[in-house]
Amino acid sequence: MLELLRPLNPQVIFDVGANVGTWTLLAKTLFPQTQIHAFEPLSQHTEEFRQATRALGGVHLHYIGLGSQPARTVMKVTDFSDASSLLPLTETGKKQWHLEQVAEVPIQIERLDDWVAQHRLPTPDLVKLDVQGFELEVLRGAEKTLARTKAVLLEASFQNFYEGQCRFDELVSWLAQSGFRLRALGHGTALGHPLVQADVLFTRADEMGAATQAR
Repeated sequence: MLELLRPLNPQVIFDVGANVGTWTLLAKTLFPQTQIHAFEPLSQHTEEFRQATRALGGVHLHYIGLGSQPARTVMKVTDFSDASSLLPLTETGKKQWHLEQVAEVPIQIERLDDWVAQHRLPTPDLVKLDVQGFELEVLRGAEKTLARTKAVLLEASFQNFYEGQCRFDELVSWLAQSGFRLRALGHGTALGHPLVQADVLFTRADEMGAATQAR
């Protein structure tokens, strides 16, 4: 999916739900000059993130969660911590991914628009989200930021694995109203089978065409 963004040559990327830094490392491999601002609220992940990225320049970690409104809340930590969410697992989620909640960790969430303004962060060319069903809440708190963003890359679900989560169709509709259109589904998306989850790339209308012509 990142390869498709080469014509945009992103200079600033926001990695929301950065976990232990695996995706940030991939992005820096493809775009070594890019600045990455990573957002991750779980301390067990942030320590590993710092270790994984300590040799890289231009990587900034923000120890915070994101949502539509500032709040003090709890992260529902699962026995596979990558699947931890601000939303409780449904029975479908437990069975599909063989998960159980094992802890609740207090965290602070903020609106991305507020955080960008308070910390004078640069405008992102790409916003990547992997927040386990909370993607739409993050987007609702980032409308000003998204107005200047060229692309959004996120993980979307086609079933309800978390209580109150957003699904693929809701994300497509919301992003379309914000000027983005679906550009691509991730490699490995099932064909001829019921859809479960997929990585989805959205770009601002005509953004890729303009970037390709400029090159």
